[in-house]
Amino acid sequence: MGKYTGSQCIICGNFFQDEDEIVVCPDCGTPYHRACYQTEGRCINTALHAVGGSWQSVQNEQRRSQGGIECSHCGYVNFAGTQTCASCGLPLFRPDEEAESSAVSEENTASMGMQEGQQYYFQSSDPCCGMSPDYEIEGEKLGDVANFVQTNTLYYIPLFRRFKETDRKISFNLPCVLFPYFYFANRKMWFMTILSGLIWLLCSLPDMFLNMLASLQDSANIQSMLSLGMEMQTIERMTEFLTARQQMFEQLQTPLFFVLMAFRVILCLFGNYLYFRFVLKSVRKIRENSPTLTVRKALLSAEGGTNFWNVLGCCGLYFGAIFLLSMILTAVSL
Repeated sequence: MGKYTGSQCIICGNFFQDEDEIVVCPDCGTPYHRACYQTEGRCINTALHAVGGSWQSVQNEQRRSQGGIECSHCGYVNFAGTQTCASCGLPLFRPDEEAESSAVSEENTASMGMQEGQQYYFQSSDPCCGMSPDYEIEGEKLGDVANFVQTNTLYYIPLFRRFKETDRKISFNLPCVLFPYFYFANRKMWFMTILSGLIWLLCSLPDMFLNMLASLQDSANIQSMLSLGMEMQTIERMTEFLTARQQMFEQLQTPLFFVLMAFRVILCLFGNYLYFRFVLKSVRKIRENSPTLTVRKALLSAEGGTNFWNVLGCCGLYFGAIFLLSMILTAVSL
């Protein structure tokens, strides 16, 4: 039995059969008979497109209300009375039956709490966390998503499923509170790396200039700068330039600090969802530009995952930005 068998084509109104040739809208997941879709030439489920909804989510809710059984392995909600999952083919258990089943070894498996108190079990070495690699998230196969994420799939794959099934966008991302630009650079999200870095730099300017002024007024630091070849006249001009603007920096210091903290809190709450959107966009682009499955797997592996060298590069840019600001300040004050 196929995962669409028993569902209804919204063009002709007929129910899908096992032998039917079915095509699926890549945006909302609505299935059609191929002939019906070719007749219309487009997806007609405009209501879902308008709200960015998912046909599968709607079907899941309808089947739950009719006593449907959710597969504890892949999350697909099957029609009531079904014995095996139409998506992954594994046996289905109702909550009371599943509690009695002891087929899964606790030593080799892990459990993850899901919504409404449900549990599903998977081997810790399984990148898809017990779900079928063919399980679709907005038209992309979970196997491709897991191959792109590569590291820490135990955390991200169940979280991505929750984003899809509940439409909730909020979760907690601690690295985005502390060093959001390092997190995004490590995950190869270059736009967010640059954006978060620029906002951090702009909000930190008053602190940098006030710290620089304090350094210029310290006799020990002055002696160090003189020993490095800086002229006393240059130090005095820089001190005069910063002192004249000290009040402005102090007035900007507090409001910009709160702006930076608010930005970090937003990234903390939505950082995982931003990564979720980045993964789906990247996987879709790779799929559309891959002529073969081998090429797609190679590209997913190369373009996904993490890269610690990117974090080191961000550290270099951090010190480079401070050095550049010092050079600009020196040039302006002369």
